[in-house]
Parts: sequence; structure tokens; C-alpha cells
Amino acid sequence: MEDSAELESILPYLPLVIGSSRRLLWPSKVVEALEAMSRGPDHSRVNCGEVLYIAISDMRASLSLADPLSLSAPLGYALFFDELMSEADSRKWFAEDIPKLANLLLRLPSLLEVHYQNSRAYGYGLRILGPQQPGMVLLSQELIGALLACSLFCLFPISNRGLKHLPTINFDQLFASLYDSYSESQENKVRCIICYFQRICYRICLI
Repeated sequence: MEDSAELESILPYLPLVIGSSRRLLWPSKVVEALEAMSRGPDHSRVNCGEVLYIAISDMRASLSLADPLSLSAPLGYALFFDELMSEADSRKWFAEDIPKLANLLLRLPSLLEVHYQNSRAYGYGLRILGPQQPGMVLLSQELIGALLACSLFCLFPISNRGLKHLPTINFDQLFASLYDSYSESQENKVRCIICYFQRICYRICLI
């Protein structure tokens, strides 16, 4: 993959690395975890919110993300997927949607490479824009879905986001607040996000 100023500006905020061949890639341990999840809960054992959070923590360790997540995040993931979500919906989420999201995440490096190849001539690539800096970024629906899946899995590095005054991006605080200060509106907010991922997974099946 050719170097670009756009990619260089965003790379410190992505969970990917540049390999020896100058291609974007996931670390091998993350690939193993995502491949296991893509084959379903019989292979990954990710069949509930509690185990999902453990898988998230393991992937973060493989990415060397030292910044701690919200203390109540594991309780929030367990609360939503294991108690607030119906048993039937939870089974479907872990049997069908999590494998599709894992597959989508495995494709993130290639989705980004295609994105930068297509945007090179027009300057619409994903990048950091400074305050009051004009610019346009055009992303495909699949790439948006993959980036948001990174948020769901809390895979974005956050240690240097404050330097650019970037807002919170991982979903750990969202799930933590569901446990710490439950409200119906907060639950509905999480349900709306999960519904988005389910629609993305359905669309993936149609492609």
C-alpha cells in the first residue's frame, strides 16, 4: 500500500499496524481471535455478554492497548446481552451476528486499502481534520460498519486522542453507564446501536 498523508494522519488512531510489505494488517493474535469468532460460538465460546467482554479484553491485550476501559464495562456488556436482551435474540446475536461482525473486522485492512486507493485522486480519504479545517471524507457503508464494530469491540487506541481533542470512540462507557446508572433511554440507545449492527449483518448476507 502506498504511503499517504491521509493514512499517516489517522494511523495512530486505528487498531491496525503496517506490515513489512507496507500493507495494513491486524496482529496475528487478533486474526486468530476474529477467525474463531467468525466460525461461531462453538469454536470461539463467545456465547454471552460476559465471555464477549473477555474476548474483547484478550484482543486489546494482543493490540498492546494499555489504557483501561471503564470499570463497569464488563458488567454492562453482561447486563445487556445476558439479561436485557431476550434469550432468543441473544442466541441469534452470538450465533449469527457476532460471526458476521468478526468477518467484517477481518476485512477492515482491505476495506481501508480500497478506500484510500479510490479516494487518492479526490482527497476524500479518512484523515484527521483540525479545528475549522474544511474537508470532506467519503466512506462506504461496509467501512463505516467495520469502524463502528471496532468501537463495539473497544479496539481503538485512546491514549493520544486527547492531543487532537477527539471524542470518545470505544463503547465501553456506553455499556458501563447502562450498569452504573440504568435508564430506559440508555437501554434504548444501546438497542438502537445493536439494531444497526444487525442490519449491517443482514446487508452483508445480501452482498
